[in-house]
Amino acid sequence: MGRPVVTVNFKRRIALFLGVLLLLAASLVPTVNCSAVDLLADEQLFVEIDTQMATDQVRQALQGLARLQNQYGARVEILWRMAQGHYELARKLKGEQRQEHFQQAEASARAAIERDPENDEGYKWLAVALGAGVKNADTRSQITRSRLVKENIEKALALDPEDDISWLILSRWHYKISRLGFLARTLAKIVYGGLPKASMEAAEKSLLRAIALHDRIAHRYNLAKVYAQQGKHAQAIAQLEKALTLPVSFPEEAEDLEKAHRRLKEWQKR
Repeated sequence: MGRPVVTVNFKRRIALFLGVLLLLAASLVPTVNCSAVDLLADEQLFVEIDTQMATDQVRQALQGLARLQNQYGARVEILWRMAQGHYELARKLKGEQRQEHFQQAEASARAAIERDPENDEGYKWLAVALGAGVKNADTRSQITRSRLVKENIEKALALDPEDDISWLILSRWHYKISRLGFLARTLAKIVYGGLPKASMEAAEKSLLRAIALHDRIAHRYNLAKVYAQQGKHAQAIAQLEKALTLPVSFPEEAEDLEKAHRRLKEWQKR
């Protein structure tokens, strides 16, 4: 009589154990599916926001990012896109509003770096924000920020050397520093012992690297400017002509395209 009782108890225990496992599995399946759905929806939202950025719907993009931040918190993918959005918005504004958005772009980029120091986008957009926000600053501030621009864009390229926009930013740094006047260079030497080495040759090399990665209007237009500074008139015109055949891939390129049209007419008359 003892054995049948043990067998029944054992079977009951097994049944109870299996029942608990089934309940756990049933409760876990919806959670996994919901997470997958949320992730897919999240990625789709980033695609939509990137499209809005590229098509100059910057305010809508920033609104979408604000909603995502409220939902997910300070994710690096949100923060660096906010830096991008504030930079794009600032370019269209004037006065205090313009500077406020450049400052917000800088703050968002710094937050992105703090959130994930191994993500290149934070360094890239910090370099962009620092460079853009310096135009109306005094000479000392321009020199200080110019060093930070180079440091940050080099960090971005160390993390992702295949980002053509980062190469564009580095080329712009070389172009601007190479054209600094005597006063700025003298002050840099007195206060900082000089500036990091810059040259038109380095600007050209960076742009050729950018073009090899992704041929864009911005790269060709900026290369034309470099060749013009080097006295390479025919090559500068050829780059402008090439720029006019390419599509606009981000808002600032629409402005570059207009400038390319104007400069081509001017340079062809020389």
